[in-house]
Amino acid sequence: MNLYRLALFVHLLAVIVAAAVTAVTKLASGRRIRARTVAEALDWHNVLTSAARLFPICLVVFVVTGGYMMSVTRVNVWATGFILAGLLGVVLLLASGIYLGIRGKALKLALEEMAARGADQPAPKLAPPPLVMVLPTVNTGIALAVAFDMVMKPTSVAVALGVVALGTVLGLLAAPKRPASALAQPLAARES
Repeated sequence: MNLYRLALFVHLLAVIVAAAVTAVTKLASGRRIRARTVAEALDWHNVLTSAARLFPICLVVFVVTGGYMMSVTRVNVWATGFILAGLLGVVLLLASGIYLGIRGKALKLALEEMAARGADQPAPKLAPPPLVMVLPTVNTGIALAVAFDMVMKPTSVAVALGVVALGTVLGLLAAPKRPASALAQPLAARES
């Protein structure tokens, strides 16, 4: 059996898993926002956080399998643009995931506290902080830019990092705007 091809398969499998998890988290986030009761909002939040736990595993798989494939091909990792762009993408996605995880845990605690007072009460209309609204779409832009770099394999560091920067900017521009609803309260105000 060819270990390089096995590593490539596992690498691609991680892409598929990450895409599926992205779909589940975006669905759960939308359902949480539209929840009618606190219990329903908490249930959808738990679906989101359970699925999101796979993201760091996917990032580790990307680095391990990618590192193996580069060691076999003997590419100078630190001078190759698409490899540096991939590593930067992993760092950015990991940092974003940590931030979103911390914010998600705070929201879970707030929802659990509300559920303890009555799970059937109407779900709060909480507006997420601006960064929480933007990061999931920015993450998608980063992931697509890294995938583009992996397919096109630019050796120029400037070109490869430029693609990641472009993906980040496009993700930022495509991000949903903060709702103007008078009912929505910033989550930060609820946590104080």
